[in-house]
Amino acid sequence: MHQAEYSVVRAACACFFICPGLAYGVLTSRMPALKMQTGADEAEIGLLLLCLGLSSLVALFCSSRAIARWGSARVLRTASLALALAVALCCLSQSPVQLGAGCLLTGMSMGLVDVSINTQGIQIERRYRSRCMSFMHAAYSFGGVTGSLSGALSAALGLSPFVNAVCVLGVYSFFRLWASRRLLDDLPEASPGREKASGSLPLFVVLCGVLSMLAYAAEGSVAEWGSLLLFTVKGAGEETAALVFAAFSLTTVFCRLFGDRLRSGMGDFPLLLSGSLLAFCGMFVVLRSSSAALCLAGYALMGAGLSPLVPLFFSRAGSVPGISAGRASAVVSLLSYSGLLFFPPFLGFVARDRGLPDALLIVLAACLCLAAGSVFFRGGKKR
Repeated sequence: MHQAEYSVVRAACACFFICPGLAYGVLTSRMPALKMQTGADEAEIGLLLLCLGLSSLVALFCSSRAIARWGSARVLRTASLALALAVALCCLSQSPVQLGAGCLLTGMSMGLVDVSINTQGIQIERRYRSRCMSFMHAAYSFGGVTGSLSGALSAALGLSPFVNAVCVLGVYSFFRLWASRRLLDDLPEASPGREKASGSLPLFVVLCGVLSMLAYAAEGSVAEWGSLLLFTVKGAGEETAALVFAAFSLTTVFCRLFGDRLRSGMGDFPLLLSGSLLAFCGMFVVLRSSSAALCLAGYALMGAGLSPLVPLFFSRAGSVPGISAGRASAVVSLLSYSGLLFFPPFLGFVARDRGLPDALLIVLAACLCLAAGSVFFRGGKKR
């Protein structure tokens, strides 16, 4: 392995992993301002967010064919540029219809970026025989935190969403320009002709997607319901409840920076099992504790436990013979987004009838399912 070449390629890919997190962080953090700017009501905002998720799913269905035809590097360059322009369009909107068009374009671009960045990450692991997916997903989480913090700062300074988006994405574009020239061409194994003639999916890839869906569902419960749980059930103040996702995200970023080393030292099965049980313990603390500080600690513990899971699932799915990196990435991404999109609303329906604490018991069950699913990774070798 040429270490210098590997380091440059890994940094370039990580730069593109920052892109969707940064765009999503900016957009969601400025949603209150966009609501006022466009005159949209709560129902319209909910519909727009649903369009954002559904358009991402549509793009995920088309992504593997696009990558097979044009290559993941070209798709990533085009889609990431479209994503930045789409977020700027959203932030410039003056009506719900304009914001809806921007959300549709944002969702489509984000779906294509998601699959192509994971395809690039898988190819780096294949080409250089070194694990890096946890580091890549740390870059994604870092982008989300940075985008959210920029939105909070811009709101405090009274800057419009459009100025916020242009400043943040404009600075990012300089790094993107450097990184775009260093993306990898797809390996021969990624060509459609080398895949199984039957076109059937290996069951292990589907398993990786289902487990990734459960992990994303648990993450979605934190983002959508964590602050509400602290505010309405635990009696915390609004400013304290707002720290839930920050506590979860910061431990996620930090632990993902070391996830590849832990995986090499521990192996896949012990890392998945311990991470799932750690997430279970964190959620258990949240549900049983009446202290806001302990609840925040529980969510931070949950972030640490879940942090290595999704990158590992993408990595293992991409290592399965007989399927291209692009198709494996598309399958896992599609199932993952399904959990992130549909699980939080499902919790809402359960919470309406049983209460939010009882609804969140389902998250504990998801963590136990992840722990049980880790037994299928006992063949994972240390590297």
